[in-house]
Amino acid sequence: MRMEASNENRDLSQELQGMTGENVTLCDLCQKCTLVCPTAYAMGMKPHELMGSIQRGELEEIYWSGAIWLCISCEACNTCCPKGINVLRLIEGLREMAQRFDYYNPEAATASMHRIFLNLVERWGKAYLLPLIVWTHLTMLAPFKDIELMSPLLLKRRIKLIPRKQQGAKKLRQILSRIQALEREEGAKRD
Repeated sequence: MRMEASNENRDLSQELQGMTGENVTLCDLCQKCTLVCPTAYAMGMKPHELMGSIQRGELEEIYWSGAIWLCISCEACNTCCPKGINVLRLIEGLREMAQRFDYYNPEAATASMHRIFLNLVERWGKAYLLPLIVWTHLTMLAPFKDIELMSPLLLKRRIKLIPRKQQGAKKLRQILSRIQALEREEGAKRD
């Protein structure tokens, strides 16, 4: 169900396309991005709904939903989009716009999900969907929420059961450790 944007609503789509190079009007709202998103269950506005809101120019609704702050940048949505739209790039563009307009509305769960994501990257050199989904659901005390979505992903081997360390994981840990040290130093200077 592809929507045609009116003249008033094209502004948001065009501004995002100028920022990101992504044409959101190509999206037909098929919901594949939502089905693979590990944080969709916590979003007030699911990824496909976010795309529809961009098409309709509903910037306020997007900001109030908090969805752009819950995205953990895993790029699962990008891998399954039949139109080749980089949803993550659009979300990052919306975050930039939110900061430009001094709007910041992170959900309480955001910090927890970002920690889980970074821990996975630090440990494995890459974020793997299965542990990301499981740990996020456990952290939110909803271990069986959306479990019916897992079996098709596992059966089609879209999600690997056992993650393996990526080449360069040790070097990445060293870089992350250095970043954390610099952040601590910067925090100490401000105090």
